Amino acid sequence: MRAVVIREFGDPGRVRVEKIAQPEPGAGEALVRVVAAGVNPSDVKNIQGAMAGTTLPRVPGRDFAGVVVSGPAEWVGREVWGTGGDVGFTRDGSHAEFMVVPEAALIEKPRGLAMEAAGAAGVTFVTAWSALATAANAGPRDTVLVTGGNGGVGSAAVQIAAALGARVMGTVRSEEDVERAREMGATETFGAKAEALTEEVMRRTDGRGADVVFDTTGQLFAECVEAAGHGGRVCVISSPANGRAAFNLRSLYRKELQVLGVDSRRLDVTACARLLAAMGQGFEEGRFRAAEAEARPLDEAPAVYLRVLQGAGRFCLRPHG
Repeated sequence: MRAVVIREFGDPGRVRVEKIAQPEPGAGEALVRVVAAGVNPSDVKNIQGAMAGTTLPRVPGRDFAGVVVSGPAEWVGREVWGTGGDVGFTRDGSHAEFMVVPEAALIEKPRGLAMEAAGAAGVTFVTAWSALATAANAGPRDTVLVTGGNGGVGSAAVQIAAALGARVMGTVRSEEDVERAREMGATETFGAKAEALTEEVMRRTDGRGADVVFDTTGQLFAECVEAAGHGGRVCVISSPANGRAAFNLRSLYRKELQVLGVDSRRLDVTACARLLAAMGQGFEEGRFRAAEAEARPLDEAPAVYLRVLQGAGRFCLRPHG
């Protein structure tokens, strides 16, 4: 089969699509023909060697959608989707024509979700769900602020917060992003300028602040601490390049805030399957919609990796053309 193979860490533009042996599923496993596989920033960082724990050689790619071609008889021929913090890191991933997953990780792709959308949705929705539903336990009594509400994780977070019954505020980069954020469920949207963020949130909440603040960008932790209300929860999934953030420690303890770190890589493909299954009905009913991803053939993977590294959009690979 054809697959991207990381043989040494380095420039994502220098990886190559190779012909390697098709994997054989063992006991308790299934073989999936990959139809669409998302390309996430973490996939590109993995190729660069910036993701701890990856073993080489390795086929990258966390997200996938495809068809089961061998395994449990009741699953053969069915369309499935998934993601995993182990996939592409300690077990071969989805940037290949075929991949092997545990039988316990098989979940049916929502009928209303196209392959390209399903193949690029996993990381974003699992991360957003882990932050808002699991860690922060957001609900109808909460005002939720999502920074980067127009991005991949951000748009998923806006939809999930709305589905949980919360009042949702989302920051966006431009006026063009306002309508999309509102379509996804944001009750209110406004610009993402750091210097105005806290003031805007306080104005819209009559000085109370947000109950849950989710900074999907990793760039606004100090502002998020200030925008949170007393007893608020601040979800963290990312950081600046140097991993450091300067903030007012007094605000943290005087407001009795909880800082909730969320790392979706700790969830393997089976654990992620359970979360996606919990969200499945939302996709079937149209309450959840995956961000659009531009589909490109597998042979263009190196160029796609470079575009993702440059922040040039969302992409998925189609291994079979």
